[in-house]
Amino acid sequence: MKVKALFFAILFLCASSLFPYESVKKLNLPAQGIEELEIDCAAGFLKVYGIEGLAKIEVTAEIIVKGKRVRDEEEFIRENIKLSLEKRGARAVLISKFRESFPYISFRTKVINLTVNVPKNINLQIDDSSGSMSVEDIIGQLDIDDSSGEIYVEDIKGNVDINDSSGDIEAIAISGYLSIDDGSGGIDVKDVVGDVSIDDGSGSIYVNNVGGSLTVSDGSGSINVDGVDKDVIIRDDGSGGVKIRNVKGKIRK
Repeated sequence: MKVKALFFAILFLCASSLFPYESVKKLNLPAQGIEELEIDCAAGFLKVYGIEGLAKIEVTAEIIVKGKRVRDEEEFIRENIKLSLEKRGARAVLISKFRESFPYISFRTKVINLTVNVPKNINLQIDDSSGSMSVEDIIGQLDIDDSSGEIYVEDIKGNVDINDSSGDIEAIAISGYLSIDDGSGGIDVKDVVGDVSIDDGSGSIYVNNVGGSLTVSDGSGSINVDGVDKDVIIRDDGSGGVKIRNVKGKIRK
């Protein structure tokens, strides 16, 4: 009986240590004089929305840690999390990361989910570790460097440059040019005014309604193109079927 009681006591202590820690923090910064927002974030989703008439940058950070009991919330954040939003000249810099000193345990979940509201007229530079990402309604340049996770961008009135290791990418309604360098994952592109360049390791590619030219280099996966006003250049189609329709310019393979 003593052994059994000891077993359940240990089990209870282990289970209690797995209770999730969750906290929501809000940051904001006046947007006057800021031309670009740089976001450097770790694991967790990232959602960025351009808001007409917004006079500040608003950040809601949802911190979730499983496998850690926390007695002092502010002390835990101060010691283990880097979360800041500050102005540096004409740039705003948002950092959302766990500090290196934070102990790693394989069963622990550590994410910081970010929802960011910004003025529509702003350039964005995003360096993301992992997790899904969406960026919508921006008038400016968008530069994304992402390790893993789905990427969704829509209604960007500017040039878009995406460098992604893995994860599906969907880009809709881009008024400038679109450049995608992707390791793996499906790519879906629709309604781009300028040129489109896609360099993809693996995954299916769907492109519809491009106002400029289209250049594709693909390691493996099907290529489906419908509607390009200028030339289509297939530098490498690897393995997979190729279907091209409604091209006003030349098709080069």
